[in-house]
Amino acid sequence: SCQYGGFSISEVDKLLSPYAEKSYNKYYKECMDLLFETTMDEKDKKEKAEKWATEQIKREMEQGFQGWEYKFNTVGSSRGDYPFIAISFGIGTNKWELMASEVALETRKNGQGKKGFKKPVLFPKLTFLYDENLHGEGKPYEWLFDKAIDCSSKTMYPDYLSLTGEGYIPSMYKKYGKVVSLMGKCKSAHVKHLQTIA
Repeated sequence: SCQYGGFSISEVDKLLSPYAEKSYNKYYKECMDLLFETTMDEKDKKEKAEKWATEQIKREMEQGFQGWEYKFNTVGSSRGDYPFIAISFGIGTNKWELMASEVALETRKNGQGKKGFKKPVLFPKLTFLYDENLHGEGKPYEWLFDKAIDCSSKTMYPDYLSLTGEGYIPSMYKKYGKVVSLMGKCKSAHVKHLQTIA
């Protein structure tokens, strides 16, 4: 609540992935230990443990993103403004990175509040990193881009940052493989406008 200004978490999907992997391995082992004395064959045990552990990680991600949204939109400062936080995601392609991107979009689309009265929130600001080679028509992760468009149609977020167009940011991505994530300016008029719409 003492924060002034804001900060960005770049490529949050890649940031969360190693922790998701560690948690998955823990849940997988726990499930396999519980199934140790059952009469199930080994293949069925592994499939059941894999499914259960994956469901646990998805639920943890959902709770994590919901927690972020709740906290970032309820902790106001004495000036009456909120921490301006932005996250970017979209180009991670492993199982956990894709799950993190999808869950971030679903959480924003579903909104916060009581059932039947849920509304989308403002923070964290979402930025979808669009790479035509990943998300373009007929490309392997076009489905994720479609989810982002669906989320935008209902909540005005995410914003989009093209990594394959022209300009400084695409040129840095093409040359070094690094993403320069943007941080929008927090103007009170802009925030009030979005709050009115939300």
